[in-house]
Amino acid sequence: MNAAAVRIAVSSSTFRRPLAAGELTQLEWLERCASALGVDGVLADVTDFPRRDAEYVAQLRKVAIDLGLVPFGLDAAGLFEPNGGAAREEALALASGFGAAVVRTTLPAPGEVPPATFAEVTGVAKAFSRAAKAANVTIVVATAPGTLGADLAGVKHLMKDVDSAWLRPCPTALLDEVGPRDRYPAFVATPADDPVAVAARASRAWVVLDVAPADRPWDLARDGVAALRHADAQRLLVAGR
Repeated sequence: MNAAAVRIAVSSSTFRRPLAAGELTQLEWLERCASALGVDGVLADVTDFPRRDAEYVAQLRKVAIDLGLVPFGLDAAGLFEPNGGAAREEALALASGFGAAVVRTTLPAPGEVPPATFAEVTGVAKAFSRAAKAANVTIVVATAPGTLGADLAGVKHLMKDVDSAWLRPCPTALLDEVGPRDRYPAFVATPADDPVAVAARASRAWVVLDVAPADRPWDLARDGVAALRHADAQRLLVAGR
């Protein structure tokens, strides 16, 4: 694959319904991500692990790699909650066992006194970034309505106060204002986004394709991946002329 090409990953949260209903196992999810979607990598949501012991996580990593998938990351909610120390430790342990480069999460709600919450979360983030550095895992923070990181500016505000290379924003590809020289580990996109614009914005980066829970997650994800592949191929063709 050309080094300048967009790399696409999908999260198991996209397939929450069949996973929760027992219609799909985590190992089957990996196999179908490789065979049916042809993606480059995956993010395994912490809530979708049927087991979290080291032996199972190592098996999950091996299966992903055997299938040609990069175990790119984990999804884990609530990691910046002040009382979430155990969840942070578990997420880093799972990420290390899975071989994940990133853990994606969001910031907490502003609370009744937003400045006080911000200061508390900044302290949590500084300690978390030190632990992430020790585990060689980058924490990427996605924007989310109703949180301290409702937009990219909010996420970057906290990142500036923490000042750690192990804590990075994860912008929404087409909603967040990104400077021409800004570089991020990953961008978030959906099948509804313009694939040409996403491919242009996220070249040389990972795109995490998020599909809202629906009755046809595989069809929606497949169509989204195909549209991105086509748009990126056209971008590379033009660039190579």
